[in-house]
Amino acid sequence: MILSLVLLAACKSGNSPWGKNKSKDTLSVHSVPYERLLDKAMDSAEQMSFFKDYCIRHLDSHKRENRFNTTAVFDGDTTRIQFYKGNICTDKKQHAVVGFENKNLFFFFMKENSWKLRQVMNGFGVIKDSAVQFCDINFDGFKDLSIIWNYTAGTCSCTMPGCRDIYLYNYESDNFDHLPQIRSFFDFGISTEEKSVYLGEHCTGFYGKYMWQNGQLQIQEEYASNQWNEKDSTRWRLEHFIYNNGERMPAYTVPNLPLPEKWQKQFGWSQ
Repeated sequence: MILSLVLLAACKSGNSPWGKNKSKDTLSVHSVPYERLLDKAMDSAEQMSFFKDYCIRHLDSHKRENRFNTTAVFDGDTTRIQFYKGNICTDKKQHAVVGFENKNLFFFFMKENSWKLRQVMNGFGVIKDSAVQFCDINFDGFKDLSIIWNYTAGTCSCTMPGCRDIYLYNYESDNFDHLPQIRSFFDFGISTEEKSVYLGEHCTGFYGKYMWQNGQLQIQEEYASNQWNEKDSTRWRLEHFIYNNGERMPAYTVPNLPLPEKWQKQFGWSQ
């Protein structure tokens, strides 16, 4: 970056595009001098150009494999690069995503039988395998991209920026459009049955249910908990709110009540 039989676990751990790679390339820096960049410091434009050429060269050399790894030395550091290509977002177009470990994500598209670099996603901190996922977030029939940054030991750091980035796939422009509204949330779930997106931030005790309206997420329902900030468990409370035409209305407050099981399943806390 995460359900019951009727609620789709679309963007949870285990749905990473990398999966189990069918093959691995380990490139020797001694036998492949092109992979060594120890003698020359490149500016950002040169580095991006090199990475682009590197990705295209390996996408072309693995025409029959949709998933594979390479290992190379960049700026003195051994880096694992993960490749995933095919009908990623739609069965009508070919795309590829390349993940440079702890660095960037590169998104390519196929045009006139050649790979073209479309976008580079820069994030905050480490990219883990399971934190890069493709799923239909806005229910338009195309798979979108979800990335969890600052993701270590199974949790997101609540003290750092950029827990999650969502990029919605635009079929007409063959491009990903960033959705900054979701960036501050780590807890995340999708209900295809309800056409709803569940977002939460456990550090602040906020959990909301959203639906798409005019291309934007609009909150429909909310739970607020003081459990994170209240050390005395006897004072824990859960407040429920509903929204009517954008107006927040209190529904009920119950002491010591956990988040409803349905919501816990959406966030992957229970099975």
